[in-house]
Amino acid sequence: MAKCALFLFFSCLCATTVCAATVPNASFEQADGDGGSGPANWTTNQWGSVQANFTWTTAGHAGRGARVDVTASGSEGDAKWWGVDFAADGQDKSYTVSDWYNASVPTDLLLWIRFADGTESYHPVATLPATATWTEATFSVTIPEGAQRLRVLHTIGQVGFLEIDDVGCVGKDGTTPRQGKYKATVSFTFDDGWLSAYNMLIPRLDKKGWKSTNFIITTYPDKPGYQSDYILSKHIKALQDRCHEIASHTLTHPDLTTLSTAAWTAEITDPLTTLAGWNVKTPGFASPYGAYSPEILAALNKLYPYARTLHPDVNLPPYNVHELNGHVLTNVSTDNELEELLTRAEQVDGGWIILVFHRASADAPSDAYVRPVQFQGFVDLIEKHGAKIETIGEHLGTFQCTELPPEPTLVVGDKALDPPTDATRATTDSTTAGSTGGCQAARKASAPWLLFAGVVLLLCVRRRRRNRNVRPH
Repeated sequence: MAKCALFLFFSCLCATTVCAATVPNASFEQADGDGGSGPANWTTNQWGSVQANFTWTTAGHAGRGARVDVTASGSEGDAKWWGVDFAADGQDKSYTVSDWYNASVPTDLLLWIRFADGTESYHPVATLPATATWTEATFSVTIPEGAQRLRVLHTIGQVGFLEIDDVGCVGKDGTTPRQGKYKATVSFTFDDGWLSAYNMLIPRLDKKGWKSTNFIITTYPDKPGYQSDYILSKHIKALQDRCHEIASHTLTHPDLTTLSTAAWTAEITDPLTTLAGWNVKTPGFASPYGAYSPEILAALNKLYPYARTLHPDVNLPPYNVHELNGHVLTNVSTDNELEELLTRAEQVDGGWIILVFHRASADAPSDAYVRPVQFQGFVDLIEKHGAKIETIGEHLGTFQCTELPPEPTLVVGDKALDPPTDATRATTDSTTAGSTGGCQAARKASAPWLLFAGVVLLLCVRRRRRNRNVRPH
């Protein structure tokens, strides 16, 4: 607690509005990836003799909020909503910490800090009085030297209730810590193996030289009745030739948590045989619907180097490689949604966004689709931010690929010809095979003329040699 002595400067309550962009999901509006049962980036925490109930309420200061009802307390302990930590700016030591709150009893506003040496400590900002309505609490804070990561906490330690919303922590100049200091890393992923994504979306990445990770339902390629909607094995080969990553999305795309142990084991194990047949060395995995259990997760740890979920948030180091966050973008997703993700990733050294796409269509009739023009907007925004583009396997070091150079262009006269494809080779081979008799007949018919031409050529050569031996007089 010696570092607490450095944590000195507080100001009184004031009415200044503070941007809360630094704190992920500061307004509690975004749902988590587990069926939307709670706010994204927030969990609950209680310790000591305190017993509490937690509610993600619709009656926040502005929209949704978070509530704690303490039902029992004792000599020590508290209850609180526990948010995701964020990076402190090494150059900026002054911050404005804030939230909106409503409480029936006095509560405490704290700042959790992790230092460069790995130690953690809690620094008191203020003890706040009970309120009769929503009230904004805003304090100026100077953080200690060596602080690397921050987390704003509002705690309650006695029987009563506490509601919070719009939690904020910004630098003295009004900007968020490390805003734009780091480049985000972005991975494009495509689930299921939809042919529309292959035809309409992935070529837009190819134009940039960007690669993607494709989670394939392994029984669908080449399956009768599925060929009009899903990619074929030849498309998988084409993706591999262009250094796109291929990974597993189960055999048949079930909700694994609804299956027996034997059934879900087959769904995650059997695709490895098919993937090996496609020459995929160390495939990753994505669980359908983002659904998994502790038992499934333990099995995935033994079978795959990584697994992606559908938790819609930035991945922060150190990564949990078998529960990687994946953010789905759909027909209703906006550039602002992606902009927020990119900004959050840029605040952290190692901030990594995994984007998830499914089908493509110009009219995008449901949230399973994105429009190609919408997708292009996402590509342009990511390029504007200067993000680093990697497949999941590239980022984790499990996938390496060197793209083969294109085949040389054949030129006949002033006309450039495309290199032969498998189809044209097959056509040429079949045509040649079908006309073997005709070719042999032509060779036999031309044999006498070839013999005559050879004799004439030989006589000419001998005559020239004889002429060279005649000395001039």
